[in-house]
Amino acid sequence: MEQGKPCKVCGYSPSLNQGTFSAPSSARARTGGRRGIFIAAAALLACGLLALGYALIFGQQAGQPASVSPAPAPAFTQGTAAPPSPTILLNANEPTFDISGRVDLPPFTGKEQFVRWMTAHTDQQAAFLRQRWNLAGRLESWGDLKHPRVRDAFLLTPRELFCRNPRRAYANVALPIGYGQTISGPDLVSHMTDYLDPLPGQKVLEIGTGSGYQSAVLSELSNHVYTVEIIEKLARETDAIYKSLEPTHPEYGNILRKVDDGYYGWEEYAPFDKIIVTCGIDHVPPPLIQQLAPGGTMIIPIGPPAGQTVLRIVKNVSADGSVSLSREDIYHGRVKIRFVPLTGWGGGAHQAP
Repeated sequence: MEQGKPCKVCGYSPSLNQGTFSAPSSARARTGGRRGIFIAAAALLACGLLALGYALIFGQQAGQPASVSPAPAPAFTQGTAAPPSPTILLNANEPTFDISGRVDLPPFTGKEQFVRWMTAHTDQQAAFLRQRWNLAGRLESWGDLKHPRVRDAFLLTPRELFCRNPRRAYANVALPIGYGQTISGPDLVSHMTDYLDPLPGQKVLEIGTGSGYQSAVLSELSNHVYTVEIIEKLARETDAIYKSLEPTHPEYGNILRKVDDGYYGWEEYAPFDKIIVTCGIDHVPPPLIQQLAPGGTMIIPIGPPAGQTVLRIVKNVSADGSVSLSREDIYHGRVKIRFVPLTGWGGGAHQAP
């Protein structure tokens, strides 16, 4: 407390009690003087106690050290990427349905015979079946469906059940499926699958599950399909579609699926006879080359974000163990296609090593 000024804590001021400290002339005056001294001392003591309490309570604001332990710092500050999510297996059962032994297949000799059989033996709608048949004919004429087996797989797969907008399922365009992702156009899916051409006993890895349509087509061609998706909500949404369709499409139960970073493949089940990548990247991921079997084929879009070249890569292994890759542009330089990017856990594109 500064001399002559009121205390900032209790408001006590010496000027209010100046007469108390003057020399008394009588007993009453002496008594009053002593009382004044006691009052002043009590006031000063109260002032000191109040000041101490003020310091303890408000000292942190005034720059004094706090008497309590500081709160722990947050684990991640704003702008820091979240840690990688753990691998989530959505369906890890071994294949239980052999597509090579099926006898309950529709006739593929004509549209009306195909539609009649499918409406009698499945719950698919005739309107979608006719659209699918008509589009398959166009894809054949464009050279996107050259192998009869791949054409039959296209006809067996209900694209309308994997599109988030079924009414546009057979429009020959890419369609949004949420989460910043798309389902590729039927021509692109057919062209890439035709160049991959998997057989029933071959192991096929897909990078980028997305809508689930590509793996559904692959499950009509191979008993061993593995697919990886990094967006967990999308992967779970697609997983629910597969599970709802398994009673009528048991081949979908052969699709092993997980949430993970597809850049690193699925080492547990390697080597793979065929690998198909459905998102763009500027280089071939080394883990995928390592997991590709000798003589195996990979279909992958390579190039900058503005547009990629879809390559068919074959892994050749010589007698001395040396590895070489042969590459072919499946569109022979005619087009570049813009795919959604192959991203890592942080959301950014993987960089070339």
